[in-house]
Order: sequence, then C-alpha cells, then structure tokens
Amino acid sequence: MNEEARLINIESDYERALAEREAIEAELKKLTEKETQKAHRIELLRNRYKEEKRRSRTHRLIERGAILESILPDAESYSNDQIKHILRVAFSSLPVNLKGAFFHDDTYE
Repeated sequence: MNEEARLINIESDYERALAEREAIEAELKKLTEKETQKAHRIELLRNRYKEEKRRSRTHRLIERGAILESILPDAESYSNDQIKHILRVAFSSLPVNLKGAFFHDDTYE
C-alpha cells in the first residue's frame, strides 16, 4: 500500500507539474502575441512618422517653388539649371553677415 500511495503521489505531482507547464506555455503565448502586436504598432508609428516627414517636405518644396515663381518674372520659361544659377548669383551677392541669417516671418510681408 505504501508503494501504491507513493505512485499516486507521484502521479498527482506529475499532473500538477503538467498543469503548471500548460499555464506557463499559455502565458508565454499570450506575451509573445502582445510583443508581436507592440512590434507591429511601433512599425506602424515609424511608417506614419516617415510619411508625415515626406508630406511636410513636399509641401515645403511646393510652397517655396510657388514663392520663387511669384517673384521671378516668367519663371516657367527658365530651365532648372538657369533657376539654380539665378539663385546662386542672388545669394552670393548677400553681405557676409546676412548669409544664413534668421528672418522673422513678418520681414518681407
């Protein structure tokens, strides 16, 4: 009977260990899924940030091109190289202390 009680005790310990293992595996699966979701969320946010930066840059370039065309007479008739040359000449003649200077928004309005 002692041997039988010992076997029952071992079987009971085995079942508890098996149940504990299943619980740990379920928790691991749940945490792995959460980690995957967080990684996808991070990637989504990174992509959103890159897209917003791209849109912002595109908007800025369009605005600046429009400003240039509003100031330069008949701007569409010039090639890109000619526009680049005009801008280089215009900016090279700035006084040294104005190069790279910060202008307030109301400076040229």
